[in-house]
Formats: sequence, structure tokens, C-alpha cells
Amino acid sequence: MISFHPVPLTSHCAQILDKREHAIIGVSALNGYFTPWTIRHLLDWATRTFARVDVLVPGVELAGTLVARGCPAAKAGAKARAAANNTRNRVIRALDAIDPPNAAVFDWNELAPNRAYGEARTELERLFATHPAFRQHCMDAVRPIVGVPELSRAQAEQALPFLLAELPLVIDTPSILGTGSSVFCYPRPMPMVDLLYAGMLPVHPGPTQGFVSTALTPAARPAQYLCNAL
Repeated sequence: MISFHPVPLTSHCAQILDKREHAIIGVSALNGYFTPWTIRHLLDWATRTFARVDVLVPGVELAGTLVARGCPAAKAGAKARAAANNTRNRVIRALDAIDPPNAAVFDWNELAPNRAYGEARTELERLFATHPAFRQHCMDAVRPIVGVPELSRAQAEQALPFLLAELPLVIDTPSILGTGSSVFCYPRPMPMVDLLYAGMLPVHPGPTQGFVSTALTPAARPAQYLCNAL
């Protein structure tokens, strides 16, 4: 039987997980872990576990990450759109196959009119500009996002919009989407999440926001996908 093992980041995250009210499922583009097989079983698990599920796929900021990886800027926009669309289509096909009544898919660019999201992102950008320690944490966090051995400051700055676009949903999805509580689900803790939930950043998670790692159990994961796990 296919199974996922949810691991709350903290005891407070565990309490929020126990409510089973809402989950944001992060699905990355250009990531070998998120095969159609994995996405389908992940969403099947999530929609059976939570009252409501929203699937988050990347927005246009993915282009900056591609430039940081060495993609020519003239081609990065089109490549990012194609990768994001492919990821969204995989999610849609998975949702069509399981046909849940409680799930939707969106990217963070669709939240542009959302006041709470805009305010959170503006505050993160302000902190990056004015708080040296926070700025350094952000620069360090984009390195695993880009995934190249050596990353210059200029490359890191290219990838920064991706991080700042996603962080508001890691910090306070309930305020943004109007849920009572929420957990952000990803196969492993994302960059800065440990610091965020340890209270080591000048911004803090909302009181009803949690983070949960959702990796396939080793017995459930096909052998050919083991090498793609994060």
C-alpha cells in the first residue's frame, strides 16, 4: 500500500496537523522527485487526510532561478513558463484521476490581488533590504534552491524572488487563504524553515501555521525514484 509519513517540524506543528483542516502541498518544477506517480499518490493521500487541499506550483519567479543556474536570460522566461505549465498539468491530471471535491491548484502569481499575501511579501522585501542578518539568511537559503556547487552573490540575487514569493505561504497561509489553520507540506524542510520555526528570524510563523515533511515511506517508493528523493 502506498503511504506517506508526515513528520511535523515542531510539537506545535503536530497540533496543527492533528486538526487536518488544510494543507498546502508544494510541488516543485524541474525536480525529479515529483514524477506523475509521486504527485498522484501524494495528492491522493492529502485529499483523504485534510478537509481542504491547495497545491502550490511555481510562478514566473522560476525564471530567475534558471538564470542563476546558467540559463541565458533571453531563454529563461520561456523555459520557466514551460516548466511551470508542465508541473501544473501533472497536478491537474492527478487531481482529475482521483477527482477529489476538496482540492485546487494555484501559483503564487495568482495571489497578486490578495492583500495579506502582498503585505507579507512587502514585509519580507523590506527585511531583506534593511536587516543584514535576514539578508544573509536569504542569500544562504537560495543556494540549495539553485542547486549548483558554486553560487556567486549575483546568481543568488537572481534566484531571490523565488524564495520571497514562496515564503509568505510558509509563514501564514491561514491569513492569505482564509483557513482556520494550515500546514505546508513538502518532502523535507525547505531553506530557512528550521530558522523560521526556531524563532531565529525577524519574522515568525502565524499561530495556526505549521510545516510538515511528507516523504514517501521507503517501502512505498519505487526503487527507480529513490535517487530522485530530496
